[in-house]
Amino acid sequence: MKVNILINGVPWFGKYSGYECLGRYFQSGVDVSTTFSPDSRFHRALGKSVSILHNFKFDDIRNDGVWAAYKFLLKSKLNDTSHILYADGNLKVFNEFNKRVKSLVGTIHFPISQWKPERLKNLAHLRNGLILYREELDAFREYVHPNQLTFIRHGVDIDFFKPGPADAVNKKKILFVGSYLRNFDMFHQVYELINREISPDYEYHLIIPSKFRSEPNLVRLAAHPNVFFHEKLSDEELLWYYQTSYLLLMPMNDSGANTAIIQAISTGLPVLTTDVGGIRSYGGGDIFPLVKNNDAVSMVELFHSYCSDEGYRNRVADQERQFAVEYMDWRMIAGQHYDYYRKVRSEN
Repeated sequence: MKVNILINGVPWFGKYSGYECLGRYFQSGVDVSTTFSPDSRFHRALGKSVSILHNFKFDDIRNDGVWAAYKFLLKSKLNDTSHILYADGNLKVFNEFNKRVKSLVGTIHFPISQWKPERLKNLAHLRNGLILYREELDAFREYVHPNQLTFIRHGVDIDFFKPGPADAVNKKKILFVGSYLRNFDMFHQVYELINREISPDYEYHLIIPSKFRSEPNLVRLAAHPNVFFHEKLSDEELLWYYQTSYLLLMPMNDSGANTAIIQAISTGLPVLTTDVGGIRSYGGGDIFPLVKNNDAVSMVELFHSYCSDEGYRNRVADQERQFAVEYMDWRMIAGQHYDYYRKVRSEN
């Protein structure tokens, strides 16, 4: 099978992070072609020219993305299946390309709370859809072509994101990763309660790009001597933070398939988060406990349970790692995608 993939990569993701890793894990015999255009003046000019020449109406896509989409369209004629990895920002591509491309597939990432009504209507153009979490499958099906939305989990490289030596874990080291849909207000409340009621000796490491640190709670946190910010990490440096931290403390306001939580699970780093969005599709409530969103007191109580009982913490860590091995290995996830492509191909 020949598979054509359109990538819209997240700039700070490395080689082992993100849904764009999918193409590397297909079984032998699957020929994968990927398309991605960097954001440059040259590629923006090319995209603008293509839009004018072909009368493409991609109002919500940057011109560098238009150029990538055009190259993707040209390649589609030579492939059995074409997959737009991030359908959320490419809905107009489906509108333009469905008539030209057979077996066109797209994946939904963002929770439905992040969709404006007019964008939800555009989902009608997504005839073959994947979604990375189960919780909102029915909600999205109201907008997608009938019976054409399937749940497949986001994968993880279990050979890279794996537990480190047990003696490398720092019992005072707490990790937080990312910025999108994070509940910074709750995190700040939890931080204050832990400092006051449990101990001020924990150190908090927040991996957040500088451009996302203007949020007021982050500004307040930055003033504390036990809060450390990091960015521009290599894959190996990111892995080291997962392997050496005691907890991932990361309350969320909403979530689809959260990359940081997926990677923490695979490394056996216990996840302390809220019961929102797609968290339960990745073991929340089963392999690791959840707390109600904005219930800072309950989150601190669970934090104390982990930190006062290392055996309990390590049991959750083992359960998470086993879940990743059984249900999130990229090789297995790529196989599920392959089966879905075959199904779509047979119906077109």
